[in-house]
Amino acid sequence: MEQGDLVLIDYVGSQDGEIFDLSNEERAKEEGLYSEEMDYSPVPVLIGEGYVIEGLEEVLEDMEVGEEREVEIPAEKAYGKREAGNIETYPEKEFKKQDVNVRPGDRVMVGNRQGRVLSNSSGRVRVDFNHPLSGKDLEYEVELLEKVEGDEEKAEKIFDYRLGHGDIEFDGDKVIIDHDIEGHDHELPENVKDEIRQEILDYTGFEEVEIKE
Repeated sequence: MEQGDLVLIDYVGSQDGEIFDLSNEERAKEEGLYSEEMDYSPVPVLIGEGYVIEGLEEVLEDMEVGEEREVEIPAEKAYGKREAGNIETYPEKEFKKQDVNVRPGDRVMVGNRQGRVLSNSSGRVRVDFNHPLSGKDLEYEVELLEKVEGDEEKAEKIFDYRLGHGDIEFDGDKVIIDHDIEGHDHELPENVKDEIRQEILDYTGFEEVEIKE
């Protein structure tokens, strides 16, 4: 596969034999990991745009449609090293103001970042913002199912990956996206709008993308 190719894959990701993510419903049931809240379906990957971790993308670049592989991906090409600078300390009272009781192991939001509570002692809460899989080598079973060719299907897959809700329609050379959620307006960040718009324009034949407010 090459830069700009859009493919669909199935994968199983594991670390030391423990599965942390998978895309296939049948496999999820076999492993006893099935959840009705999960959407099991082939995952779109636009090569070169960071849809998956670096090491997995490099593997896909060397694969053909219908091929299956089992690969090991080192931490530096997965979620990176654990960084001491991503562990921060906050006064416990800041959480209590929001009626949040924090315990070691809890996942908490601080601003727009999610972290895991390492400790809560003497009124001081240490929060680790490193990715849970940072510093770990990973194993993947991956199958390249399909290369997406049509412009409309490409646009739909980009829309699904970047947004995942709302509607997408086509009018000649124009793509119209309505991201309304259950009848309620929801303001999209400008960077998200820009990513969706630019990828559709760069990798399909469409000439205009309208994102309804």
